[in-house]
Amino acid sequence: MRQHPLRQLILTMVVAYGLLIATVLSGRSPQLGLDLQGGISVNLQPVRNGKVVDDVKPEQLDEAIAIIRKRVDALGVAEPEVSRQGNTITVQLPGAKDQQQVLDVVGKTAELRFRPVLQTVGQVPTGAKRTKAKQQLEKLRKELNLPDGVFAVQVAQDEQAKQPTTAPPPPTPAEISSTPSTTAAAPATTAAPGTTADPTAGNGGRKSFTQKDGTTTTTAPATTTTTVKPVPLNQYGVDVYNPKFAELYQLEQQLSTQTTKSGDDKADAEVTLVGRDGTVFKLGPTQLTGTAVETAQAGLDQSGQWTVNPVFRKGAKGIDLFNKVAAQCYNGDPTCPAVAPNKGQLAIVLDSEVLSAPSINEPTFERDRIQISGDFTEAEAKSLAVALRFGSLPIELQPQQAETVSATLGKGALKAGIIAGLIGLLLVAAYLVLYYRILGLATVGALTISASLLWVIMSNLSATVTLAGVVGIVVSIGISLDSSVVFFESIKEDVRNGASLRSSVEKSFSAAYSTIIKADMSSLIGAVVLYWLSIGPVRGFAFYLGVATLLDLVAAYFFLRPAVVLLARSKQGLHPGRFGIPTDDLTAAASDAAHGGKAVAASATTGSNERDD
Repeated sequence: MRQHPLRQLILTMVVAYGLLIATVLSGRSPQLGLDLQGGISVNLQPVRNGKVVDDVKPEQLDEAIAIIRKRVDALGVAEPEVSRQGNTITVQLPGAKDQQQVLDVVGKTAELRFRPVLQTVGQVPTGAKRTKAKQQLEKLRKELNLPDGVFAVQVAQDEQAKQPTTAPPPPTPAEISSTPSTTAAAPATTAAPGTTADPTAGNGGRKSFTQKDGTTTTTAPATTTTTVKPVPLNQYGVDVYNPKFAELYQLEQQLSTQTTKSGDDKADAEVTLVGRDGTVFKLGPTQLTGTAVETAQAGLDQSGQWTVNPVFRKGAKGIDLFNKVAAQCYNGDPTCPAVAPNKGQLAIVLDSEVLSAPSINEPTFERDRIQISGDFTEAEAKSLAVALRFGSLPIELQPQQAETVSATLGKGALKAGIIAGLIGLLLVAAYLVLYYRILGLATVGALTISASLLWVIMSNLSATVTLAGVVGIVVSIGISLDSSVVFFESIKEDVRNGASLRSSVEKSFSAAYSTIIKADMSSLIGAVVLYWLSIGPVRGFAFYLGVATLLDLVAAYFFLRPAVVLLARSKQGLHPGRFGIPTDDLTAAASDAAHGGKAVAASATTGSNERDD
């Protein structure tokens, strides 16, 4: 059963305009693409011995693209686009200005390195957790009334300095915490055939080099320590004994943890890097690289757990080199210190990220009987296997073309596109109002609903708007206008056939909407196929064309139909001319009805005479 048209109309307007206002107030907006705000575009191709090659596996290209995406994310560029066509990888960085910096970051070859773990520094939030931690930090600062520019560590130091010399020192923020804290779990392990392994957290999850018959052990969590809450003495008036202050202090320490920048990650230097799970490691110089690995495969062990099985190369530059490092970690050499109750750890690092950090349980290994096991998901196991398999370089990429796109040209193109779209929209709207009168105004209202919802979707998806995308939006306006024309002409056709304006609206919409769906489906199918097969700005055209086409169906059903129904039922409905229906149409309809009535009467008379005969 359909909702009352007035309620449906109001609800649609409240939802569409309400979402638009909320989006604008929140500060969210679509991102401008490379061609509109300017930036840098780089084309990379695989090379060997300085020459471009074509015999590159798709897996290698995909791995290279994943690495490049992480690198450009570190540049802080909004909505970067990394795609490939054939063997060419295209990197588009809207808003980037330093071309040399971009080339240095995206063009360098990734190297897989094995580094001994000197120390587990701590844990930092990554990804969505880091964003949430920053939001929580700001919330705690407000709740504790921390002055702007003052940090928790300053407050704690001032509190320490203000304590009487005869009084015991105040507890550190870490001891004030009311939430349980756990000790760092032991690292993952490496085991030779027939020995046990101890996979635990601290290396991206419970990962380990182990054999199929390996067993595991874990460490127990530490207990919570609380203190009596004295009166705070610091000059800022902050209650350092509030458990929330301890949480704030810890968040600040986590978010301010300094790690080695990618540019400073030298193979022969000590570095501090973060694992995939946020664990921070202090690592020693590189002991061997991925060139020592011959291949690696991911698979399931006898217990149904995902594992990774690397195979090292033979000789001094393969398994012998790995066993030399393994012996140092096993014996607790200062270059690879043991972490009780386990042996030393050997981190697997790719592009300044610790993929895993298993510990070593045996001094020597057979090159093809090593297994990395633990709490792997299928995706994690396959990702690590790919990294090991391609060794030091997934492929060597060389920039073949780099260009800087002027922001001035982009802004000029956007301004010209918007002006052209507005002029076209105004001309078409004026034509509709002149031809369909009040119905034309209903069409304009439906367009505002579609535009509002499109802006909300673009902003909340952080969609990138390119000049091709603007073209897609303009084309979709024509599709929306066609839908209105189909509906209005159906109404006029029913009136010509003798129906009243009020009665024809609902009937006409049912027939017209079926036609609108079929017409829009053809545009939608074209947009989906184009988006699937294309890359770059053309995908933007297809995306916006498809989304706007779907919104046309929504606006037609939830706004245009109830708006026209209400207009037909109002006093305006008594004047069909105001709906763009000519008087000649009404006269023809009345004439047809009159002739139809006479024919029926004549037929009745003839039948009566026949009966009399």
